[in-house]
Amino acid sequence: MAVLNAWEQAQYSVIGSLLREPDEWAGEIFQSATPAMFGNKALRHVFEAAREIWSAGTPVDPVTLGAKAGKEYSQTIVDCVNLTPTAVNCGAYLKILQEQARLSAMQVEALSISTAETVEDATESYEKIGKLLAATEDIEDYSLTEMIGMYLDRMNDPTPPDYLHFGMDRLDSALAVTPGMFLIIGADSSTGKTALALQFAVHIAKAGKRVGFFSLETPQEPLQNRILSQHQLAGIPVPSSQQKKLTDEDYARAAQAGILSQDIPLRVIRKANTLEKIRARTLQRRFDVVFIDYVQLIDVQGKERFDVVTRISMGLHRMAQELGIVIVGLSQVTPPEKGKKVKLTVDDLRESRQLKQDADIVLLMTKATGKDDPPEARILEVAKNKDGRRPKLRLNFDPTHMTFTPLITMDDIRSDGRLVRQHQEMQRKAQEKTDPVPADVKPSEMAELSEELEDIPF
Repeated sequence: MAVLNAWEQAQYSVIGSLLREPDEWAGEIFQSATPAMFGNKALRHVFEAAREIWSAGTPVDPVTLGAKAGKEYSQTIVDCVNLTPTAVNCGAYLKILQEQARLSAMQVEALSISTAETVEDATESYEKIGKLLAATEDIEDYSLTEMIGMYLDRMNDPTPPDYLHFGMDRLDSALAVTPGMFLIIGADSSTGKTALALQFAVHIAKAGKRVGFFSLETPQEPLQNRILSQHQLAGIPVPSSQQKKLTDEDYARAAQAGILSQDIPLRVIRKANTLEKIRARTLQRRFDVVFIDYVQLIDVQGKERFDVVTRISMGLHRMAQELGIVIVGLSQVTPPEKGKKVKLTVDDLRESRQLKQDADIVLLMTKATGKDDPPEARILEVAKNKDGRRPKLRLNFDPTHMTFTPLITMDDIRSDGRLVRQHQEMQRKAQEKTDPVPADVKPSEMAELSEELEDIPF
């Protein structure tokens, strides 16, 4: 084989890396590379064949690829493997592939400019070069008119918004979660944040989203017990699983859950403890939503914990946007000093305030302390919401089935009845007077009352 230039070497090496480490690199390769980046026609054909295999959910290896591409491409496939002794540098190969492909396209357009016979022809090639440069910089550039046009197109599209739903009506009505967003669930140890995240994950997966639950803390067996304890799956009490004392009914429910689970695209991943591994597995499995339990356990280089968690937060935020997925990260919080009762805020997310800055939405969960609250009651507060309201939910936690359900106390009912009566009285007075707002009611009070009414749990 003749000596290869950088672009040719990158083309062989990207496909070679795919064949050597498909589980590690397939997702990244097929997200970053396109057939147009392969100037070699044989390699382009092999790449397209590999992409078809991967899109069908079939493992990519030399045998399946050879059968798909055709026997005349067998030697090309062998060359790809032989020219790539290791896949460890696949990221660098992809970058070279992208840059060299753009450079080649620019050179073609530059030649067209030099041989153009009219200004119009030269201008067209010049504009193409500008687009290639913009692609290199990864910049989106829109005029106000274009933005308004895009908005109107979106509004006229009859397709309803596909917001992520968590299975709690008051929470779902307040949050508008779309791909590219980064969410945080913060709580102290033993409050139930893992159980809440698992409940959300199962609900989202049952709705058809591909969900990955990255567990960096909980061992395999307790995870299985918690998942099967949920009423939305099998409802087997955790103590029964722990003691291996299942009834015939428990076995039947577990078997039925096994059948139903075939249509629930939820995967639990353990030991993926770096951002790189989480990204690679997310791309490989093509997850729509990723849960990480919990973010402070991700392994990132750094001398101080503040720097480490800051890098983790920025990395997860960037990953959500680049891959167009929703990432839900669980976070420990800094507990208050003993004897001090302090309200939990977003500033209490442990070890870095960057989590507060990067997150689009922050949910904080604490144990409820109201006199009418059951012993296992929790308060789930939307502490940050860039695009909506921030309600508080009272939840009852059933530790036997690791399940949270909305809770309404007598205080809620009494308080909400008072708010409704106040609001009705204000409306009556406003109608009786010419002023839109009663003179004895300040606008700020009306605003505060409206916000409180939004949180009425019925």
